[in-house]
Amino acid sequence: MKRRIAILANGWNCENLSSFMTGLTEGSKEETTDFFLFLSFASYGYTEMTQKAEALIYNLPDLSSFDLIIIFGPGLNFPEVISRIQKLADESKVPVISVGLRHPGHYYIGTDNYIGMRELADHMIEVHGVKDVLFVAGSKENDDSNERLRAIKDSMDAHGIRFGEENIMYSDWEQMKALNYIREKYKTPEDFPDAFICANDPLAIAVSQLMENHYHLDPKSVKVTGFDFLDQSKTFYPSITTVDQCYDVMGVKTASMIENLLNGKKVPLETIVECKFRRGESCGCGYSRQAMKHRLSYIRRLQWESRLSMSKEGRLFVMEQSITQGQSFKIVKKNVQDILYNSVGSEGYTFCLMFAPILEKVGDKEESLLPRLKLDDEYLVIAAKKDGKPIEADKVDRKEIFPGYTGEGKNSIFLITMLRNEDLICGYMIQGCDAFGIRRNDLNEFQGRIDRAFYTYIRNMQLNALNKKLSDLMEQDALTHVKNRTAYDKYVKSFKTKLKGGEIKEYAIAYFDINNLKVINDRYGHEAGDAYIRNSCKLICDTFKHSPVFRIGGDEFLCIIYNDDFKNRNELLAGMKKEMEERESNPEKFSPAVRVSIATGIAVYDKSIDKDIMSVVNRADVLMYEDKFRMKKGDVR
Repeated sequence: MKRRIAILANGWNCENLSSFMTGLTEGSKEETTDFFLFLSFASYGYTEMTQKAEALIYNLPDLSSFDLIIIFGPGLNFPEVISRIQKLADESKVPVISVGLRHPGHYYIGTDNYIGMRELADHMIEVHGVKDVLFVAGSKENDDSNERLRAIKDSMDAHGIRFGEENIMYSDWEQMKALNYIREKYKTPEDFPDAFICANDPLAIAVSQLMENHYHLDPKSVKVTGFDFLDQSKTFYPSITTVDQCYDVMGVKTASMIENLLNGKKVPLETIVECKFRRGESCGCGYSRQAMKHRLSYIRRLQWESRLSMSKEGRLFVMEQSITQGQSFKIVKKNVQDILYNSVGSEGYTFCLMFAPILEKVGDKEESLLPRLKLDDEYLVIAAKKDGKPIEADKVDRKEIFPGYTGEGKNSIFLITMLRNEDLICGYMIQGCDAFGIRRNDLNEFQGRIDRAFYTYIRNMQLNALNKKLSDLMEQDALTHVKNRTAYDKYVKSFKTKLKGGEIKEYAIAYFDINNLKVINDRYGHEAGDAYIRNSCKLICDTFKHSPVFRIGGDEFLCIIYNDDFKNRNELLAGMKKEMEERESNPEKFSPAVRVSIATGIAVYDKSIDKDIMSVVNRADVLMYEDKFRMKKGDVR
C-alpha cells in the first residue's frame, strides 16, 4: 500500500497551497504516495462559532494512522487552532513537517520572508524615493506578517527614514477592513503616503482598486505593493510588485524530506527557501511585457472557464436540489447517487459525500436537542466514487476517512472538508483532484451549496416529523390510544396494495363487540364505562400483540390478523376467553371495570369466496354477532 500523508491547511490559501502541492507531487516518486488534505475555510470575518465548526476538520482524522503529517501554516492564522493542530500532531507519534511554523519536534521548512520584503522596501526607497508608507499588515499575531513588517522597519532605519506605529494598519487579512481604514484616514489624494505596502496580494489589489473607484485616480498613479506573487497579481492592471515565496520549490524540497525521513535517512531540522522580489507595474516601474503575457494567457483561460461556468453552476444547483427536495433520508441518498453515478460534472471522477447519522432521523429531535460541534465515530456513505466507479459501502469509520480505500494506483490528492449547518456537523466531503485543480477552489463552492441545502433539508425533515405526529394524533383514538376509524380506512388501502403485490398471502379479520357497556355506565358511571372500554381494548391488544387493532365504533374493535398471530389465532382467542372467565369468577380480585366481556368473530380470508377484504370483514361481523348471541343466551355478563 502507498504511503498516506495527512496535510492540514486552510482552504482559502488555495493558490499557495496549489503551488506547494505542485512541487510536492512532482518531487514524489510515482505510485508511492497519496495525499489527504484536510481543509478548513475559516477566516477572521467568520463568527467564533463558525470558526470552531470549520476547525473540527482537523479532529476528523486519526493522525496516528498516517505515515507522515504536514502542517501547512500559511493561512491558518488562528493561534488556538494552530496550537490544537500541533498538539494533535504531537500525539500522533508520527513524523511532522511544518511549513512556515516552527514547533519543537517538528521538521521546519519555510521561506525567508525577510529577504524578499527587504529587497522590495529598499527598491521602493532607492528607486522610487519613497519616504512615507502605510504598511497594511495582516494580523498582529501572524509571524509572516510580522516578519514582513520587520523588514520594512529595518529598511527604513537603514535609510534614515522615520517609521512608527502610525505607519502600520492591521487588517486581519480582511480587505474591507483595510479599505474602510484608508477611506477614513485619507480624505483626499493629497493626504496619501508615498506608497501602500501590503502584507499580501489580495490586499494590494483591493487598495489599487480603491484608488480608481473611490478616489477616481489612475491606479498607476499610486504606488502599491503586495506579497505572494499570486496569479491575480500577475494579470491585474497594474501588475502588482510583490514577493514570490516559491512554494513550488518548498514542495519539491518537502518531497525529498519525506523520502529521506521515511527511509531512515538524516534530515536537517530546518530548511529555508529564499523568496524572490518580483517587480511589477504597481510600484511605478512602468510597462511590463511579462505582465502582458500573463494577461493574454488569463484571457484565453477565462474564455474557456466561462464556457464551463454554466455547466458547473447547473451541477451545483442539481446537487443542492437533490438534498433540499428529498422528502426522506432514503430519497436524498437515491437522488445524490443518481446524479453522481450516472454522469460526471465539476465534482470530478473521485468524489464522496458522507453524512452524520443524525441526518437520518433529524426530524425525531427538537432543534435545541440536536448535537452541536460533535464528530461521530462512523458516517453514512451517501455516494462515493473513485476514478468514476461507484464504491459499495453503507458506512465508513472516520479513522478510515475514504470508504473502500485500497491505496492502489497512481499518486492521488484528496481534498477533505467539513459539512455543517451552522454548528451542527452534518458530515464531510472528499474531492479528488490534481495540484493545479486546488487553485479553482471548487471544493469550497460545493461545500457552501451543500451546507446551504442542509438548512432546508433539516427543516423539511422536522416539518415532516411534525406532520406525522399530527397525523398520528388525528388517527389515534383518544380514549384507548389505538388507531381510530380514519386510520383503519387508510390502513385498508395500504393492506390491499400489499395483498395485490403478494406481500401478504393469508390473513384473518377479528371483529369484537364489548358486552354490557350500558350496564356498567348505568351502575357505576361513565368513568367506569371508559375504564371498561380501555380494559377491553388492552385485553384485545395483549392477545393479538403482532397485529393492528382499530377502534371502529363506540364499543366495536377490529383486528387484521396475519403472520404469527394468524397461525396461532385459535389458541390466542381461547386464551382471551379463558382470561375473561377467570376475571368473571373472581369478583373479589377484579373490579367490574376489569371483568370485561367481549364478543368475537374471526373470519379467515378464502380466495374462493372473498372478493376483497370487506367480504372478510362482513363475515367476521356475522360471526361476532353469533358469538354475542351465544354469550347472552348463556347469560355471560
